[in-house]
Amino acid sequence: MKKQISCQSSVISRQPFFNLGMIVGLVIGLSGCGGGVKTGNLSREACLDSIKTVEAKLKTIQTPDAFVYNHAIATYMNFANNFPNDSMAPSCLFDAANISMSLTQYQRALNLYDTITIKYPTFKRTADCIFIRGFIYDDKLKDTAKARAMYQEVINKYPHDSIASQARAALAILGKSYDEIIKEFEAKNKDQKKS
Repeated sequence: MKKQISCQSSVISRQPFFNLGMIVGLVIGLSGCGGGVKTGNLSREACLDSIKTVEAKLKTIQTPDAFVYNHAIATYMNFANNFPNDSMAPSCLFDAANISMSLTQYQRALNLYDTITIKYPTFKRTADCIFIRGFIYDDKLKDTAKARAMYQEVINKYPHDSIASQARAALAILGKSYDEIIKEFEAKNKDQKKS
């Protein structure tokens, strides 16, 4: 029995590490299943082998490596582009988006999360995609209007999901400085102690 590839990398937040290898990797990565170009002759198994290889590499690197991260993004995206109806496609896009975030490629991540919500609305992590888009707009791009819209969308579409409570909490502190948040927290704790 073959082992199932998960498309669930553990790369969440790594600092970017740009070098010439990243550029070379992007050029090399545009061919074969590990790249971003659909060739039409690819087998699912070849793409799964590419994913398995890149996931193994992601697990072994000790320091941020933009070349490896960009290669992983290209590999995941290529699978999703070549096999859009495969049950693994949205997971691969989700992993590509998470790695894009770790490289501070926020627009790329936003586009990938958005693609998931549009093309795969029943994907188990769709609510997370919307929430993370809100987080990017809020924390990284400082666009509180778009962040508010994303957080509100999570609350409206998934009111009973645990992510809705996180969206409510994010809305409560949206646009506030860390000092304001700390002062509110301290005041709330002080009031609770009096009660």
